[in-house]
Amino acid sequence: MKSLPGRHLLVNQVSNSTSEKCRNCNGELLPGQQYCAICGQKRIHGRLTLHEIGHDLVHALIHVDRSALSLMLMLLTRPGYVARDYVEGKRKRYFGPFAFLFVVVAAASAAIALTGFRTVSAGGPSRIADFVQSHINLIMFAEVPILAVYSRLFDGSKQFTFAEHLVLATYTTSFRIVAFILLMVPAWLFFHLPDSTSSYLFYFFVALGPFYFGFATAQFLEGGRALSWIKGIAAAVLTWLSLQALASLAASLWIGLESLLSAR
Repeated sequence: MKSLPGRHLLVNQVSNSTSEKCRNCNGELLPGQQYCAICGQKRIHGRLTLHEIGHDLVHALIHVDRSALSLMLMLLTRPGYVARDYVEGKRKRYFGPFAFLFVVVAAASAAIALTGFRTVSAGGPSRIADFVQSHINLIMFAEVPILAVYSRLFDGSKQFTFAEHLVLATYTTSFRIVAFILLMVPAWLFFHLPDSTSSYLFYFFVALGPFYFGFATAQFLEGGRALSWIKGIAAAVLTWLSLQALASLAASLWIGLESLLSAR
């Protein structure tokens, strides 16, 4: 009995199709298939190399799809639209806002610690100023939910939930932190400004924040742009005042607790 040529071809194809597995999920990879159909990971050839690491780094920084650079450019000109896209489910094109926030806060904290940039000016020795300076990362994190609360309160139509306003607050806060790292700290170092000047630079930078958040809010909310601008500015100003009060209260309580424990 003669065997059919097509049968041998089919057997060979099946054999080839099972000859390699995805290293991430162990799914089958067909010949010529570059991405796993199950988990989406790219086909891995051989062992990890320095060239591959460099390629992945450059891809993450400058590639148009989901890159840090493209996200920063969009947050510069379209922050409200980025947040709306995310809350409406268009999430594959962007870095997640909360992971992005953790990365930029860590980078800002490292930049402040390494350069000695002062974010608080007390005009002399001050334990409260030192406490705020050493816990600036917590203040950056605390700003986000407070800003989201005020943003939600000023959303008269209640078209977005608190969680969705949290996305807007996270993206805009992250962008301002990155801009601070890239502009304020290098300017202070380059011009060899005194330590006291760094805090004034920081306050000037903070003063620009409400206008940026107003700009983002005008894109995020539906309705009149001018009114949305005003709502965003008001939310940002109230957030800054609340942060100042909370930071002073936390510092006073911490200092009081330290004094109480040292007295025992």
